[in-house]
Amino acid sequence: MIKISCECKWEVGYCAVNVEDMNPLHYRWMKDVAVQCKRFILGIPNKEVMEKALGERENYAPILLQEFWSEIKWVDDVVILDFEHLNYQKAYEVLSFNVCFYGSKYGIAFENDNTFMREHGVDFIPLLPEKIRMTEGPNAIEKPLSQLFLRKKLILFGTGNYFDFFLRIYGEKYKPEYAIDNNESKWGTVKNGVLVQNPAILQGEDPQKVLVIICSKNYESMLQQLREFGNFDYRLLLYYNEIALLEEERFMIDIDKDKLVLDRVHEINYGMLKEFDHVCRVHNVQYFLNYGSCLGAIRHQGFIPWDNDVDVCMTRENYEKLLLWKNEFSKEYRFVEPNNSWKKKYFDCVPRLNYKKAYMLMDEDACEFYENYNNRIDLDMFLIDKTYDTFKGKFQRFELACLYGLMNAYRHESFFFDYSKSMKIANAILRKIGRCFSLDWLRKRVDKIAKRFANDSEAPYYFISNCALSKLKLLFPADIFNKAIDVPFEDLNVYVPEKYDEFLRLLYANYMSLPPESARVPHWGRILISADTFVFEEPKPYGGVHGVGGK
Repeated sequence: MIKISCECKWEVGYCAVNVEDMNPLHYRWMKDVAVQCKRFILGIPNKEVMEKALGERENYAPILLQEFWSEIKWVDDVVILDFEHLNYQKAYEVLSFNVCFYGSKYGIAFENDNTFMREHGVDFIPLLPEKIRMTEGPNAIEKPLSQLFLRKKLILFGTGNYFDFFLRIYGEKYKPEYAIDNNESKWGTVKNGVLVQNPAILQGEDPQKVLVIICSKNYESMLQQLREFGNFDYRLLLYYNEIALLEEERFMIDIDKDKLVLDRVHEINYGMLKEFDHVCRVHNVQYFLNYGSCLGAIRHQGFIPWDNDVDVCMTRENYEKLLLWKNEFSKEYRFVEPNNSWKKKYFDCVPRLNYKKAYMLMDEDACEFYENYNNRIDLDMFLIDKTYDTFKGKFQRFELACLYGLMNAYRHESFFFDYSKSMKIANAILRKIGRCFSLDWLRKRVDKIAKRFANDSEAPYYFISNCALSKLKLLFPADIFNKAIDVPFEDLNVYVPEKYDEFLRLLYANYMSLPPESARVPHWGRILISADTFVFEEPKPYGGVHGVGGK
């Protein structure tokens, strides 16, 4: 906190504050700085900003607050702030103050604001408390912590009382990668389960993937040291929440969250594909990229920017070979076999590689029904089986379609939401009949019919036998899958059919043309998804946060 002076030090002062509480006595610190300005401007959030920062506020009335605070003798003007003018630099362009009071040092964004203010002759003055102040409800430090999945690493600087405080309040939910401390005697030791390292270790970190929490009351020398290591983002544990929460909210709206979340999903997808490709190559299992993943490899040399999963396909023979090595995948992944995952529950017939430490917010009854196997970031494995374009091949695919309808008897009802009227009637009939058969028998029957022509060297086509019903009619000349070639995919080399042009034209026709902009959106099956759909943590137990869980 700055020292109180009896004389006016500045012509125009400005502070953006959440003043939802209308008791001026709670804002004595604001009065102390306001009286040092010939004119003091108070910025308060509009309803949209307030609800974004603190949740729904049915009774929040910024106009009434503006009228109330305008009557306070040490407040000369009250402005209502939209999202754009939460930004101190934007506010300066409108209000032309020569001192701005802020509530915390909020990392890289603060450094940019500080430079701007200095260049424009504006004093940028901290209103930090002398010690940590706990607040009920949303607080400023949790805003950047909630976005850790974008950075991946949390590092604590300092291992004294403030370090203990952080671990006590936040440590269970936001576990640090490690801590750093300037006391050499602590290097290599473990405190409260966190390894303490030499601060020089930061020189080997990517600043864009790290958030540093300064755990000390005397933070200035530590900040200077941090700046010498690189352009790291950071936060202090000292802040006035009434101001700092708005600073964090301003910072968050500057982020293209949809893109950043999809980048994180692509990073997870990339790791799964890299792992899958490695296991397949080591054990001579032939696969091909499928659907959007194959299209992305050819058109984008990587992920389609709005895609959110990985699809591969392989012959049943190669899949059965892969099953011998399914336990070689890293522990962060789960190999999911449809036949074994849910003994009396049917989701589909697609084997998957699940990423364990993330999930999607889906229908919570369905998530519980499937024990959270259905709502993960996946690598999907589609099986290609032989067939004919004559009656015997058409009958094979008709039998499969009927069996999938019968298996719907064991499927969660939420997956029939977009069926047409005729499909709903057929589905209702088949589901009732399906209960007459065990799911295990139906699954075995599906496999038997799909493999009907496996040993028939004359069968001229392949089809994807474990995909959506609409895809069963897609026939691929058998020679498309005779040979695989390596193509670049991000930083990997991956397999696609040598005749990928013919393959992709059968799937997408003029595949090199981009779809309309309105169609460039992430989806999960038939459901559009958004950034808020993804949660980058282990699922909670059923009935906990988000109402989903895992085993």
